[in-house]
Order: sequence, then C-alpha cells, then structure tokens
Amino acid sequence: MNWKFFALVSCLLFFSAREPASQGWGDWVVDWFTHLIWGEDEEPNREAEHVSPNLLASLSDVPASDTLTTLHGWPVLSLDVVGDLERGNRLEKSLTLVRNEAGPLPLDPATPVRLVYREGERPVQLVEMVRRFADVQEVAFTSDLVTALPHAEPMPTLVVVSDAPGVGTGSEWYIPLRSIDSLTLIHFGDPTLIDPPSSWNWINAPLRSRESETRIAQAIFGAAGLTGTLADGRGIRLRAIRGGFRTPEALGIDRFRFERIDNAINRAIRYGATPGAQLAVLKNGQVVYERSYGFHRYAKEEVVRVSDLYDLASITKAAATSLAVMKLYDEGRIDLDARVSTYLPEYRNKVVGNYRIDQLLTHHTGLQPGLPIYPYFNDDFIKDEFDPLHRLPLSATRWLDDRTPELLRHTLDQVAYTRRPEHRYSDVNYVLLQLIVEQISGQPLDVYVTKHFYDPMGLHRLAFRPLERFPIKQLIPTIVDRWMNRGELHGYVHDEGAAMMGGVAGHAGLFGNALDLGRLFQLLNDRGNYAGKQLISEKTVALFTARGPYNYRALGFDRLAGGYGSVVAAGASENTVGHTGFTGTCVWADPDNDMVFVFLTNRIHPDPANEKLLKYHTRSAIHRDVYHALRSYRSEDPA
Repeated sequence: MNWKFFALVSCLLFFSAREPASQGWGDWVVDWFTHLIWGEDEEPNREAEHVSPNLLASLSDVPASDTLTTLHGWPVLSLDVVGDLERGNRLEKSLTLVRNEAGPLPLDPATPVRLVYREGERPVQLVEMVRRFADVQEVAFTSDLVTALPHAEPMPTLVVVSDAPGVGTGSEWYIPLRSIDSLTLIHFGDPTLIDPPSSWNWINAPLRSRESETRIAQAIFGAAGLTGTLADGRGIRLRAIRGGFRTPEALGIDRFRFERIDNAINRAIRYGATPGAQLAVLKNGQVVYERSYGFHRYAKEEVVRVSDLYDLASITKAAATSLAVMKLYDEGRIDLDARVSTYLPEYRNKVVGNYRIDQLLTHHTGLQPGLPIYPYFNDDFIKDEFDPLHRLPLSATRWLDDRTPELLRHTLDQVAYTRRPEHRYSDVNYVLLQLIVEQISGQPLDVYVTKHFYDPMGLHRLAFRPLERFPIKQLIPTIVDRWMNRGELHGYVHDEGAAMMGGVAGHAGLFGNALDLGRLFQLLNDRGNYAGKQLISEKTVALFTARGPYNYRALGFDRLAGGYGSVVAAGASENTVGHTGFTGTCVWADPDNDMVFVFLTNRIHPDPANEKLLKYHTRSAIHRDVYHALRSYRSEDPA
C-alpha cells in the first residue's frame, strides 16, 4: 500500500511543477488532495489585513470604570430655571425617532455602547448621560474606522452628527460609514440635509442643546419617550420603559428647596462630621436630585464625584442578602418557616441550626452581634506579605489565610445567644442567610445578586471587592485601621467580619454610589418590576416589606417607623423601608409617596469614633427636608 501512496504523491508533484503560472489540472489535483487530507482552508480576510492592529484593539476595549466617572449631578445648574423648563418642554416635543430598524431601540443598559463623532464635536452632555446607563466606548471618526468597524467587537454603535451652524455641509463626514449596517444615527439639525441608509436607526433633533442631548441619551435606553414627528409626518412613538432623570419641577418639586439640604450637608462637612457625601432623591421612579459634596479626605485632595463608590456597610444586608432570599422565596426554593439546619445540615443539633429563616431576617434570634473572628487575629492567619497560604487581601498591606472564611463558618455554632429568641441586631444572622443562599443557589452571594439584580438593572456601580473592577481614585476611603493594623482602608471593606470572610459577606462588603443604590431600592416601590420585567413578584415584595411577625422590622429591611418620628411627621409613610450603615450611609424607599432617599458618607474617616454626623442628626434632618420639598412647585408659579 505504501508504494501506491508514493506513486500518487509523485504524480501530483509532477503535474504541479509543469503549470507554475496558473492553476491548471495539476494544481487542482494537489489542492483536492490537500483538502481531502487536511480539510478546507478558510479564505483569508484580505480586508482585515489592512486594519490597524492598534485601532482594532481600541475598538475591542471598553474602559468600563473610567468612562463612568461623572462629576456633575442632576439637575444641571441653571440661571433661568423657568426659561430652561419652557425651552426644554418645547424641544422635547420635536425630538423624533424617524426609523427603528437596526436592533430596535431602546438598548439594554447591560450592553456597552460605542459612540462615534467627528473630531472636535464631542457631544459632552449626551456622553455624560449615556454613561449613567451603560459602559461607553468613545471613538473620534477617522477614515480607517470604516474598514475597522466590521471587524471590531460587536456592540450597538451610535453615530452623532451635527449640522454646522448656517451651513448645509456639516453632516457629510459620516457618509463613508453608510457601507456599514445596523448603526444608529443621532442627528442634530435639518433632517432634509441627511439621508441615512434604510438599515440604520435614526433619531432627529432640530437643535443640538443640553436638553436635547440629555433627553435623547435617556430615550436610547428607554428612560424617556420620543413623541415628535418630522414635517412630512414621519415619526415612531418610543415609550419609556424604565426610570430616568427629570427636572424636579416636572414632578412638583421646587429645586430651590434643596438648597437647604445642600447647606445642611456642607455645614456637616465644615464641622468635621464627614469629609464628603453623595445624595440621590428619586420621585415616581425618576432621579430628581443628585449631588456630590466635599472631598474623599479632610486633606481636600480629591473631590467626591457622583460616580464614586462608598463602603455601604450594613446596607449590604438589604441590598444583597435580603434580595437574594426574596428571589429564592419567589422561586419556591426557600421556606421562611424552615430551620437553618434544613439547608445547612452541618448545624443540625446546634442552637444556630434551630432558628427559622424569618427570625434571621428580622434579627429575632438573640445571637451575639459580631462574628467570632478573634481566634484568627494572630500571625498564623494574618501576614504582612502575600504568600501561597495568605492570598486574601485585608488591605493593601495585610493578607489573610485562605482557610479563614471556611474556618469561620465552622465556628458559627459556637457564638453566644440568649436563652430565648429575642430582637438583637446581629451580623451572624445575615452570614447564616448568606450561607443558605449560597447552598441553595450553588453560587457565591456576590455572583448571585449581580446575575439576578445588578446586571439586569444596569447597576454597574454596585460591587463587592471593588478594586477588582474600579481604579482606586473612584473609591472613597474609610478608616485608618489601627486595631487590625490594616492602614488606611481604600477599596477594602471596613467591617472586620466581612474582611475575614474574604470581602463578601451577608452583612457587609457591598460598595456603591447613591444613584445605583437608589435605582435598586426603586425596585421595591415598583413592586418588583423593572423595565417591564418582574424580577420579584408583587406578592413577595409586599410580604418582605411589611412589618414582620416578631418586632417592628420587616423581613430583611429596617422600617422608618422604628424610630424616625420627625421624618414620618414630615410626610414619610410608615411603610417606608430601607437600611443604614455604620460608615455613615442610609437608603429609604417610601412606596406610598413613591420616593427613594439615599445619603452616603464616610463619616468614620479616618477615625470610627467620630460621631458628629449622628450628633447633628444630619441624615434624618435632610431626609425630613426632602419631604418638605414635595409638592412645592406649580408651573404657574412666577420665576
């Protein structure tokens, strides 16, 4: 058989050598035999060979954390509020969705977007608002882009075009992109001056302004509607499906009433109650006020931006663990009457194994407040250098033994407890809930809540272990830790128990900004519905946010009725639920007034003994003033 194979190869080589100039019969046989043995080769992409590797690499990169940095709050400052409102209302009626063909709008905030514009014409307001919803890749147009885009990382691509003032040629630069399908054109100017391909989406605004850029950016993600038509009658109605940003006046709030709140926060900063702060207020699902104040530290080196992340401390209980339990309950995978040992057999015949799930949620167990972390405060478990056994970061200079979280889990059955179950605030309750969630779901708590809540809602700035995703300049520092000798905690969780759990714990460890935390708690006001999707059933939301069976708390949330009389007297509903955090944070969702209030600080920087924010009652005072601002504006009011 070998000699036959050799003869065949010799014949093929002979014929191929006789016809070097073109593909004759010999070449065809050689190709046929090669394909028979080795298979069909892919046709080389000659066009891609001419694309700049650097350009292609840049088009495949979305700098998520950097592009989300936002300094300015909402609403933007105005010298003529009434005039701006009138112009904005007129302009909004003229914004038109002319065509909606290419991956129909609105876009999903979970997907990054690409923004293409002409060099020197960066649409600042549009970019900044788009960043509130999605990660953004900005690209200044060059001729090379036409060749590169078809081979780049696929993502929704927005082409922003403006007509030059008084000239009909300002939009011509985009014409080479016509060869690419499925783009979205955002055009500011006369619609008769352009002719986008039929495969493109097309949004048209007669004028490029702050108001039109902001509104269109929201509409792209379904946070605002588009109702305009062109002169020839063309226009598609695009309705809003999720909350966005509205002027306070549009929802009956006089923005100047917030000046008192601004003054109170700045006064607290001036008196050393906190280096800085963030505030977000949502009404009817819309962000009506968002501000940042002060600095990261008292040294005043880095200003606080509205996009910066704070250590949310015990808000983690409500913003992560409680939501996870609600989701599992909704799916029939967890029973509130069941005992801990039902899901964690290792605690069978142990005291902690006998508590019910609803007792954990309402802190009605009597378990000791903190985790049993003291046995691990020694040189065997904590080192000043990273090594193969100590790989869990406690700070930039301290490392924890990898075994510690699991060892800590096995000592939870040794914690102190009261003879009979009673109301006693305890982190142990929520670590047990974390373990139950992870046992049932088969996923770590951070992965589970990100998958089911944060990602579907486009909440890019809620995260455990934030240094894995964000540059340190966007993270607010907390204490200078002398107890565990961790130094300044900057991007590392302050809570010692959460740190010893590896940074992800049921009671602490979540970082976030006021905007995304407010959006998350709006989910409760909306009875579990987000953008038309029922993430949690209405029945489950009602059950978990009502007063629980044991004490004043709800199932997984604190209730405003538990000791905030002045806020209730100012108009807050007794059905308001939320949580506070030791670091100086709070969030409250009021379903009856459809309002969410978020106030974040790092009051414990650099010393956790600083209680000035508590002494001045700053959180409750500004919360009360927000209610005083409701229904304070009427459109017929004079300027």
